[in-house]
Amino acid sequence: MIGRGTAAPILFDAFARLGRPIAPLPPAPRGTLFAATGKLPLPLQHFRPGALPSAGTEPPLRIVFPPNGARLELAAEGAEPAALAVKIAGGAGPVTVLVDGLPRATLRDRKSTTVTPDGPGFVRLTVTDGRGATDSVLVRVQ
Repeated sequence: MIGRGTAAPILFDAFARLGRPIAPLPPAPRGTLFAATGKLPLPLQHFRPGALPSAGTEPPLRIVFPPNGARLELAAEGAEPAALAVKIAGGAGPVTVLVDGLPRATLRDRKSTTVTPDGPGFVRLTVTDGRGATDSVLVRVQ
């Protein structure tokens, strides 16, 4: 999801600025496997941004704390920011916690951790579980 929402638009813009005409792709190499959607594993049969379908009864992955749009004071004026608590519900392990797109923690059994942001400002927290489901919040750290 991160590449689709951030990296891909930048890449497409870069290609558009090259000024070269669009060339069709060459034919697929010999021996390439093709599969109909119905023959793919269940999580890959349907694409919905933010969550993939699951065969189990596991509740959807979500960040419980901090809530989206929260303003958090983690340090005194001029000091380095303290650790930020992240609490997660649902999903199937392991769960990876990303801060501004960079992995900071992998949770196998527990559903909470702390991460240290790079500094004051806006921080995007993203979690991804073992099935590919994601949730993301944007918070302001002061």
